[in-house]
Amino acid sequence: MVKHSSKPVSGRVWKNKKESRTSSLSDVKPLKTSFNRKMILKKQKEDMKRIVDQMKQDRAEKQAAKRKREEANRKRREENTRKNEIVQVITNTKKLKKIKKKHLRTIETR
Repeated sequence: MVKHSSKPVSGRVWKNKKESRTSSLSDVKPLKTSFNRKMILKKQKEDMKRIVDQMKQDRAEKQAAKRKREEANRKRREENTRKNEIVQVITNTKKLKKIKKKHLRTIETR
């Protein structure tokens, strides 16, 4: 087989011919950053951390307030249902001995 430079032997014309292997590429060392640049990056990082902490704290405060509000609403609802109940006072305790067991379960003491 003769190699032609115009068209690959495989027929895959969309593939480019590699100039060199990837293993032959040398790693480029990054240039050292200046002290001023390091300080700027450090300050930016600290500012970002402060902002994130503030956001977390705000979120925690909101959640605590919501939890407190929900608890207050639940207590208020319970109090309202207690106020709304129709209560019959049992003065004669001998009646309790005559009442069936199933009915005794529904009786609440306050």
